[in-house]
Amino acid sequence: MNYRDYLIYDLESTSATPKSTQPASLAAVVVHGRTLEIKPNSEFNSLIQVVTDQEECDRLGLDKMQEGAVKVHGLSEEKLADAPTLKTVWANFTEYVNEYNFRGNDFTAPVSVGYNINNFDSVIVERICSQEPWNYGPKSDKFPRGTIFHPIYSIDMMQVTHMFFENDKAVSSLSMDNLVRSHMGYDKGKGHDALDDVIMTAELFCRFQKMIRGIASKRKFQGSMASA
Repeated sequence: MNYRDYLIYDLESTSATPKSTQPASLAAVVVHGRTLEIKPNSEFNSLIQVVTDQEECDRLGLDKMQEGAVKVHGLSEEKLADAPTLKTVWANFTEYVNEYNFRGNDFTAPVSVGYNINNFDSVIVERICSQEPWNYGPKSDKFPRGTIFHPIYSIDMMQVTHMFFENDKAVSSLSMDNLVRSHMGYDKGKGHDALDDVIMTAELFCRFQKMIRGIASKRKFQGSMASA
């Protein structure tokens, strides 16, 4: 029986390059590990002020807000001018995540969940936790990695949906807009708003995880590979 919570999160950013982009907004919700329901009052949502000076961005190895990014999420530098700094937002987010770590150690930390987080969001999170110019933690004393989420388990819903739709000719792309909003008919939210995307991903995760639990409970696994 799973006793950890699942923390579904999403970042909007200044560019499409995870190793140099700046986070522009961060949102999250928490799903109960046993009931697979979104926990009441578990929303986190904040805009983030970004570095706007080109020379400073070059010095820090960061991408300024790119026009293509603004077209996707609508967060211009002007809209973020009065937002809290990344350091402040990350301190608040770390405190928020720790509320769902029932024993306060690495292995009882929430399991991170998102859509395409393996290739994007988790890279940014690792930079924030343990790499310059940020290095805000929390991070391991023994290994060069962040410790905000569970150190082993992480669920990327794009990878999960790939297993179900990889041979479906009606699905041309596994992007959130194409698969979830268009093909699966999820019409809530405006898209590429961090909180809307998080809630949609959380509901998608709950549906798939309940389905998988139902299938797993009816399958025989013990000894099933003995004759392979």
